[in-house]
Amino acid sequence: MADTTHHHDHHAHVSAHNPGAGRGAVVLDIGGDVGALVLHTRDDMVGREIEISPVGRDQERSHVEVLPRRTPSGSVQPTAVYGALRDGGWTLWDSDGAPAMVVVVRGGEVAEATWPTSAS
Repeated sequence: MADTTHHHDHHAHVSAHNPGAGRGAVVLDIGGDVGALVLHTRDDMVGREIEISPVGRDQERSHVEVLPRRTPSGSVQPTAVYGALRDGGWTLWDSDGAPAMVVVVRGGEVAEATWPTSAS
């Protein structure tokens, strides 16, 4: 499960510790009331950490880093993968600390979203 009780959770921020991060397949442990989110972003966001929190619990944030990941078609897409999120609504935060978007994650499923072009 994602640890959303600590502001600086590094559960998926591995590139600083693992230079190979983003080069292989992502393993997701989903099922029951736990799902995942794949967030597609712009190229200029690679290396940036994007915070996420359960809707209505803004202080319970965790974050992951945007990494260039190879798609099944062979292209490279910058994405942030949130591998274990409880069923429900999640707020994604822009770099200014303002809410950028809300996504819904369902248990046992992988949700996909695209970072809004108007968010920083």
